Amino acid sequence: MLRSITLALFMLGSTMAASLFAQAYDVQVVLQVQGLGNEGHARLSAAVAKDSHANLEYDCTWTGVVVLKFSDVSFAEEADAISYTRRLLHDAGIEGSAKFLHMHAEQLGSGKC
Repeated sequence: MLRSITLALFMLGSTMAASLFAQAYDVQVVLQVQGLGNEGHARLSAAVAKDSHANLEYDCTWTGVVVLKFSDVSFAEEADAISYTRRLLHDAGIEGSAKFLHMHAEQLGSGKC
């Protein structure tokens, strides 16, 4: 019994320590959305405005190129950034073809110029 409690406390402590020391990132995603248009832009802007970590840095309705910036997020992997972006597109009702052109993640912290 004592061993089980000790193990449970250890696992809880490890989980808490991992979350305390989780790194935060700024992530930029560049994508091209087929058929974005003015209506799609308006819906995407509204969806991004609801997300406190997201910002619509640039978009061109003619070419469908969009640059999104996610600030202070816990993901730095390309697959996670794509999933997060796809969720935003889905929330905006944009179901068209999205081609991910570039993703850049930069770790936040002291010592950055």
